[in-house]
Amino acid sequence: MASEILSDDELAEITGYKARAYQRRWLDDRNWQYVESRGKRPLVGRMYARMKLGLVTPTIIDPSPPPAASTWTADFSRVN
Repeated sequence: MASEILSDDELAEITGYKARAYQRRWLDDRNWQYVESRGKRPLVGRMYARMKLGLVTPTIIDPSPPPAASTWTADFSRVN
């Protein structure tokens, strides 16, 4: 199973650089978001990379269904 983070080889293939400093510069110049590891390695999510490369289009799914119609109604006929 593939990791959720791009491997060193995959990141080098995308950026064209093996040196981490040049990879970070490439990512910064193109406004890619990443997290740095303790060793200053840029960590890029696999799905994020696919979206940035145009391989996948993001879809927004509304997690909350519309509220159901209320079946209970107040009976105010006996209120004075």
